[in-house]
Amino acid sequence: MTVLQPSPPPPQPQPLRESRYSVRLIYTKSGFYARAASGEPDIHGFFAIVSSNVADVDILVAWIPEYLVEAKDLETFLQLDGTLASEQGFPTVTLDTGQGESMIIPLFDIYSLYVCPPSTFNTNEDSGSIIITTSKGDLLQPLWYRTNASPWPGFDVLDIIETQPPTTTTATGSGTNAYNAGAQPTDDPGRQALRDARWNVLERLSRITQISLLEHPISRAIIPLLPPSIQSLSRNITVRETMNDYDRATYYLAQWGDENEKDHEHLPENERDLLIYDMPEMNKPPPTHTRRDPIAPEEWVDYFDGEGRLRVAEGYILGLIFRGGLHPDVRIEAWKFLLGIYPWDSTFDEREAIRRSRVDEYYEIKARWFNDMEARSEDKFKDEKHRIDKDVHRTDRTISIFEGEDLPNPDPNMAVGTNANLEIMKDILVSYNFHNTELGYVQGMSDLLAPIFVAMGTEEMAFWCFVHFMDRVESNFYMDQSGMHGQLKTLDVLIRFMDPKLYKRLEETETANLFFCFRWLLVWFKREFEWDDVIRLWEVLWTNHLSPHMIMFIALAVLDQHRQVILENLTQFDEILKYINELTGTIDLEETLKRAEVLFYQFERRVKAMDRKREQLEEKLEERSVWNNEDERTKVEKSIKELEVDDKLKKLLKSDADPQASLSSSSSS
Repeated sequence: MTVLQPSPPPPQPQPLRESRYSVRLIYTKSGFYARAASGEPDIHGFFAIVSSNVADVDILVAWIPEYLVEAKDLETFLQLDGTLASEQGFPTVTLDTGQGESMIIPLFDIYSLYVCPPSTFNTNEDSGSIIITTSKGDLLQPLWYRTNASPWPGFDVLDIIETQPPTTTTATGSGTNAYNAGAQPTDDPGRQALRDARWNVLERLSRITQISLLEHPISRAIIPLLPPSIQSLSRNITVRETMNDYDRATYYLAQWGDENEKDHEHLPENERDLLIYDMPEMNKPPPTHTRRDPIAPEEWVDYFDGEGRLRVAEGYILGLIFRGGLHPDVRIEAWKFLLGIYPWDSTFDEREAIRRSRVDEYYEIKARWFNDMEARSEDKFKDEKHRIDKDVHRTDRTISIFEGEDLPNPDPNMAVGTNANLEIMKDILVSYNFHNTELGYVQGMSDLLAPIFVAMGTEEMAFWCFVHFMDRVESNFYMDQSGMHGQLKTLDVLIRFMDPKLYKRLEETETANLFFCFRWLLVWFKREFEWDDVIRLWEVLWTNHLSPHMIMFIALAVLDQHRQVILENLTQFDEILKYINELTGTIDLEETLKRAEVLFYQFERRVKAMDRKREQLEEKLEERSVWNNEDERTKVEKSIKELEVDDKLKKLLKSDADPQASLSSSSSS
C-alpha cells in the first residue's frame, strides 16, 4: 500500500522582470481573497485581466492585493469593478508586483483554469473560487471570492477569458488537463497555430465549453488588443471553420443524425423541438466530454495542506474524480470521502478519530450476533446466513483474493471450501443485516460489497463504506420493487424525451418496459463491465458532479451507442433481448462515460430551452391582443402544455438528499 504524505505548498508564479509597469485594463473584480498564514487575516485583492507587451507577453491574468494598487488607479479599479473596460478604452494602470505578493501569469502559461461556483449548501463566507494550474503542472494558490451582496463573477471571467486565444504554443503537460489545447508535436508551425487558436477553457459547471472567438460579443472589443499575428490568424477561414465545427461530427446526439446526415442536423423532429428550435441553448456548439487521466497519488496529496485539510474547493476535487477517477493507491482514502465517512473539511487527526470510532462501532454491531450463540441458533438467522453464504460463494470468484478454498466451510449445508476473505465478506453482510434491521440482506448486495472490500482492505472500513453505499441504493432492494420500478419509469421517460425514434422502436418490439435494464440499475452495472471498469464507474457516479442520478445517463449512453443496430437490424422482442444481454463484458467504459456526459449536457440544454420558451409564451399569453384572440390564445396554451417537463426529468437536474429515493417515489403513472 502506498502511504500518502503531504507535500510542500505549490510554487507560486514569480513576478515578471520589472516590479512596476503599465498595462491596459480589460477587466477587474474586487472581492477575491488569498488565504494568509494561520492567525492572520486573509488578503483582499482584485482579480484582473490585462494587456501588456512587457517581456513578450500580451494577455495576463492577475490577482493584485488591494494595498499594491496605486492610489491614482484605485478609483479606476472600483469604477470598472465587474465590467468590461472596453467603453472606457481599456485604461492604462500601473501593475505593482511588490515582493511577489501579486499573482501574475501570462495567459498562454495557463494549463487549466477552474472556476468553481458557490454551492447552494455553502454556509461559509467563501462564495466560490478560481484555481489556476500552470503549463508546468503547478497548482497556484486558490483565489476565494467572498461577498454578501454581489453575484458570483466567475461566469463573467470565463466569458472574457474564453475569447482569448494563446499567443504562443501551449505546452502539453502530464497529468490533468482542465482545458486542452490539443497541441501535439509537429514540424508544421501553421498547423500548430491552428490547433492553438482552437483552445478550450473549463466551463461554468466544471465542463469544457467550445465557443467561437469571432462570434462572441465581447471578442470584437478584445481583438484589437491581441498581437497582429493572432488578429491575422483570426481572419483565416480555416480557423473560423475549425473553431466552429471542431468535434461536431463526434458528439451531437444520435437522434440528430451523424455527420453524413446533414438534413437531420438541425431539423426538429416534433412539435416540441420546433418550438425550441430558435432558443439560444439549442444553437450552441455541440458539447464535448471532459475525460482525463485518473488522479495520481502525488496529485491527490497536493490538494491537502500540512494538517490534512482540503485546500481546494470540494466541487473542484469532485469534478476531477468525475472526469478521470482515481489511481488504485488513492482509493483507500478517497472512497471514504466520496461515501461520506470522512468530511471533506476534516484534518488528519479528525479523520483518525473517526476511523477509530467507526472500528469500535463496527465490532459492537458484529458482537450482537457473533458472540450471541442463542441468536445464531435461531432458524431465521440460519436461513439468512445460509443465503449470504451461497451468494458470497457465487460472487467474483475469479478475483484473486476470492479464489482459494483452503479452509473448511463453517456452514454444514455448504459442500465447498472457503477462504478467509470470503468469511470476512459473510461477516460484513451478516453484520449489515443486524445494522439495517428493516431491510436486512437481499440478494445482490454481495455484488456491491466485493469491490469495496477489495479497495478498503480492512473489514471495518469495508463495512462502513458498504453501509454508506447502501444508503444511496437502498430503494433498489425494497421487497415490493417500488424503488426499481421508479427508476425504470424515469429511464423510460428519459429515453422518450431524448430519443423518440429509439423509444418508438422499443414500443414496437414490446421492450419499452426496459426490464432488460433492471440489472444495470440494481447493482450499478456490476455485471456489465469488467472489474476495473466497474470500480472506475462507481467512483465517477459517487461524485454526484453533474447529477445525483448520472446512472440514468450511463444507461442512456449504452443504448445510444447501439441505437443504429437496434433501429436497423433488430425488429423482434427476442432479438433486442438477446443483443442487450450479449453486451455484458463488451461495453467500453471510457466511450460510455464520454457519451453519457455529452448526453447530460444535451439534456440540460433542452430542459433549459423548454423552460425559457415556456416563460416567453406565458408572458405572451398575458398580452391583451393574444388573450382576446381565442384562436391565438388556444395555440399559445397548447404550446405551453407541449413544453411542460416531466417531474421525473426535473429531478435528474436537482440534488436531493436521497437521490435514489427521489426516483423511486416517482413510480406512479
